[in-house]
Amino acid sequence: MEINIIELTIRKAASQMEQHLFSSYDLTKECLNRIEAMNQNGPALHGALEVNPNALDIARRLDQERGGGTVRSLLHGIPLLLKDNIATGDNMHTSAGSFALRDSFARRDAFLVRRLREAGAVLIGKANMTEWANFISYTMPDGYSARGGTCKNYLNPDFPVGGSSSGCAVGVTAGFALAAIGTETSGSIVKPSVNSSLVGLKPSIGLVSRSGIIPISKTQDTAGPMAKTAEDAAILLDIIAGSDDEDLTTVSADDWKQWCAAHPSDCRQEQYKIGVLRQFFAHLSPPHKGLIEKALQRIEKSGHQIIDVENFAPYEKIYDEYNPDYLGEEVLLYEFKASLESYLRNWTKERTFLTLPELIGYNELHREQTIPYGQEIFLKAEAVTEGRCSPIYQKARARDYRVCVTCGLEKTLQENGLDLLVFPHFYGCTVPARAGYPALTLPVGIDSQQGATALTLVGDKYDDCRLLQMASVFEKLLT
Repeated sequence: MEINIIELTIRKAASQMEQHLFSSYDLTKECLNRIEAMNQNGPALHGALEVNPNALDIARRLDQERGGGTVRSLLHGIPLLLKDNIATGDNMHTSAGSFALRDSFARRDAFLVRRLREAGAVLIGKANMTEWANFISYTMPDGYSARGGTCKNYLNPDFPVGGSSSGCAVGVTAGFALAAIGTETSGSIVKPSVNSSLVGLKPSIGLVSRSGIIPISKTQDTAGPMAKTAEDAAILLDIIAGSDDEDLTTVSADDWKQWCAAHPSDCRQEQYKIGVLRQFFAHLSPPHKGLIEKALQRIEKSGHQIIDVENFAPYEKIYDEYNPDYLGEEVLLYEFKASLESYLRNWTKERTFLTLPELIGYNELHREQTIPYGQEIFLKAEAVTEGRCSPIYQKARARDYRVCVTCGLEKTLQENGLDLLVFPHFYGCTVPARAGYPALTLPVGIDSQQGATALTLVGDKYDDCRLLQMASVFEKLLT
C-alpha cells in the first residue's frame, strides 16, 4: 500500500496498522526516505539535524509486539520528531542546535521521552531549531542553528518558519514524522505552528515535565505537541503529561484528576462564548485578516458567540517599551544561567562545558563556526549576578503576573464569562507564555503571498484538555 504521509494522522495510521495495511517499519522507512530526499537534498529543508540510527530496528520490534497482540497505545509504532533540546539517552545527540554541543550526548532520557518510548513511539530523529531556543543573539534568524543551517518552510521556501521549534514544524509538514514535540518559552511552539499551518499546543506550565530539556526559564519553559489535528495533539499530550519528581512544578496525577472533576469539559454544549482580542488585529496583513475574519464568521454562524474585547490590559505593555509595565526579558535573563548550568552538570555525558562562561569562551574562540550572529544574550545573562533573589527579578515576576494574569487573561476570561480567548495569528503569544496558560494554534488558511495564518486559542490555566476539545469542534467547522 502506498502511504500518503502528508495526509496521514496518528489516528489514521494507528487504524491502518491495526488493519495490517502497512507496518510501523513501512511507515518509518517512508519517513526516513523523505528525510533523505528533502532534508539535505532536493529542496534542502534542513528540518532534521539527525536521524535515529536505530529507528528501523525499533519499528520492527514494535511490529513484532503488535503481531503478538500487544499494542501499547495509539502511538504504538508512530514516528515522531523531537526538538534537539530534549535529552535522549540513546545514539542521538542533544545540542540545542549549537556547534559547542555538537558532540554531546545525554546521560538518559528526559521524562517526556521515557513516556513516549513506553507508549511505543518511534523517535525517528532530532529536529533542527533556532539555536539555544533563540536565546543567544537578537539578530539570529528564526530557524537557524550553527549545527543545522537554516530551516525552510515546506509550504513555500519564501514563507517564514518562525519560533525556535521551526524544525519540528518543517518536519511534520514535510512528512519526516507524523508529529513532533517542540518546546516553548515565549512563542516557540505557537509561531512555527502558525507559519506551517499546524495545531501546536503550548501546555499550561505544570502539565509536562521539563526535566531533561535544555532550559531557558523555570517559570516559562514547557514542551508540547505539534501535529496536524487537534485530536493528534490531544493524543500526544495525554502521553507526555504527568507528575515528575525532578520537576516540582508538575501537577500530581491525583491533583490533575481532582481538577478535571471540578472543571468538566463537555463539547456537546451548543454554544461557546469566545473573546476576540481586537487590538492585535492591527498587526495583521490584509490577506491574513481576511482569512481570520472569515473563520470567525463561520464559527459564529454555527451558533457560537463572538465577543469583541477592545481593551486588553497587556496590549500596550507588549508594544510600548516606554510603558512602566513594559514586559521586558528580566525573568529570562535572571533564570537562564543557573538553569543551563544545572543541565550541563546533570544531563550531559561528556561534561565538556559546565558553566555559561565556558560556553561563551568557546564561542569566542570559534566565532565563525559558532556565533556568526553574536552572543549578546549570553553575555547579558552572564552579567546578571544576583539570580532569583534579586529585587529586580522579583519585581519583574510580580509585574508579569499582574499584567498577564490578574489584569489580563484571568480578568478578561472571568469578567466576560468566556470559554476562551482568541489572539489573531501569533500576535500576543507572550501573554499566555508569561502567565503559564495554555495556547493552541488553529489553522484557518494559507495566502499565496503571505503564507499561513491561524487563530491562537487561549484558555484558563490547566484547561488544556477542554481547549483541545473546543479546537476539535472548530476544526470541523473550518474544513
